[in-house]
Amino acid sequence: MATSLQKGINAAKAGHMDDALKYLKDAIIEEPQNADVWVWIAAIIDDLDKQEIFLEKALDIDPSNIPAQRGLAYLHKRKRDQAEESYDHLSEHTRPISPFPTSGKSKKKEHFSGWTKISPEEILKLQQVGEYDSEDDLKSGDRGKDLNKLTPLEIGLLGVVVIVFAIIGLLAASAIFEFELPISFLQNDRPSIPTEPPYPGVFLYENEAFFNIKENIGLPKSEEGIPTSAESQPILAVWQETADPEDLNLIYQNGDYIPFEHYPAKGQTDLLVPTSDLSDGLYCLQNEAGPREGDALYWCFRIAGNSDID
Repeated sequence: MATSLQKGINAAKAGHMDDALKYLKDAIIEEPQNADVWVWIAAIIDDLDKQEIFLEKALDIDPSNIPAQRGLAYLHKRKRDQAEESYDHLSEHTRPISPFPTSGKSKKKEHFSGWTKISPEEILKLQQVGEYDSEDDLKSGDRGKDLNKLTPLEIGLLGVVVIVFAIIGLLAASAIFEFELPISFLQNDRPSIPTEPPYPGVFLYENEAFFNIKENIGLPKSEEGIPTSAESQPILAVWQETADPEDLNLIYQNGDYIPFEHYPAKGQTDLLVPTSDLSDGLYCLQNEAGPREGDALYWCFRIAGNSDID
């Protein structure tokens, strides 16, 4: 069984406005919180003040109701156009002494009652999506004007926020899906490796190859498992439970501690890079938490060919 609202709509579309009004009055009692009831009753009455009141009531119930938004926008546009037309009809004798500017459009008055009535047929058109959907029509309403209140500074800040979130999204995606970003400044010049090491351990990564560094309990007693690098800032690839970067120290042969940075890389690998150029000599990664109390683990490598570094 059709509701009073549907009967009213059908009657309005058929041109039977008296019947439509009767049904829609019943619909107000049956569905007072239905925004469409207020929009349709506004569409079939001739009183412009009541049309505006009913459309505002519809928006109070449903602020996103498009027909109500367009209806108010259209009413405001007609009101503004009528005000401008009234000014345009000033006589040539009164125009020179008028307080209004002689060129441009007059400002919208807050209270104006002399605008042309809008017919029911015109407001019925507002039910059709896209009928008054132009940018100018929407901006003529109070809600449309809110879109124009952003200052250039606010627009600029909004653009910066969008860019920052886009960069964060790219960095997060590259970490999750393990792909290299083509934009170098987003990577912050961090070192990278194309693949993870062939097996768990600590490695010197140089010339696109991994050189295994032997693990020693205590300082090594021979040169076995101590690779040599010609780089002043070598890259160490660490994939080892006993070599957590947070627990490691990098120590020079004279006992000095060397600062370094570590970065996540492929798989379970971390990359360790000294923050400054290294001189020639022996360097060891140290983990003080060895297998026995008092013992420490060491992974040692040499730097050669950089004797000119201070």
